Amino acid sequence: MIRYSAIALVLLAAGSAQAAEKTLDRTFTVSPGGGLVVDADGATVQVSGKDTNQVTVHIIARGSEAQSGDGVTVTVRRQKERSWFSWNWNADETIEVTVPKNFRIGVRTGGGNIAVADTTGTVKLNTSGGDITVKNVNGSVDVHTSGGGILADTIRGDVDADTSGGDVRLLKVDGKIRAHTSGGNVRCSLVGVNRGITASTSGGDIELTLPPGTTGNVQATTSGGEITTDLPVATTSVKEGRLAGSLNGGGESIDAHTSGGSIRLRAG
Repeated sequence: MIRYSAIALVLLAAGSAQAAEKTLDRTFTVSPGGGLVVDADGATVQVSGKDTNQVTVHIIARGSEAQSGDGVTVTVRRQKERSWFSWNWNADETIEVTVPKNFRIGVRTGGGNIAVADTTGTVKLNTSGGDITVKNVNGSVDVHTSGGGILADTIRGDVDADTSGGDVRLLKVDGKIRAHTSGGNVRCSLVGVNRGITASTSGGDIELTLPPGTTGNVQATTSGGEITTDLPVATTSVKEGRLAGSLNGGGESIDAHTSGGSIRLRAG
């Protein structure tokens, strides 16, 4: 039996010709703890973890057939610890992948949405023009989009989220939190202990929901709104648009900064 510890899906542009919708289904038997890499120039990607020892790939593409008749080609090249999977395409792609729950996930797409759910292992996602959704992941999450919103919900691990043009919502995170957007609101909720929180936006509001017993050192600044807190911050500095102090004796940093909105600390 052939086992793959990593599978890479590489989508490359095909020549122009008659457009036609095509589908591709492939199944690979793997060992848990391996990795999935999706590299797509403009596809929507959905990855879900299941109780299985297989990786199942389903691709729907509106591609183009080359005049030579070699329009859409699929090649699998096995190498030590890795295999490659190539698909020639044009636009309007959807890639759906089912993996073992204990799998590392890496996805890059030039112009589509990305969704990952129910996995154990690191998750690293990057899209140049879509939304990112990550749910029920046990592992660190690193996500970036240049033109969409980010939602991470029920994450047991550190989360680093960055977008240039949408809202960021990091909910029920048990880990270190970093959230940044250049053009939206930030909403984060922590479960477990504070391992460090940084939230920043150039054009929206920030809301942080923390357990009542959270410890930390607070630094909050805004150039265009109010700062309010439901938690007992022992203030060391209070100025217009600035709050500095400690929660329950101090601890890891809790930083919130916005240039154009309000900041609120809520008790969860």
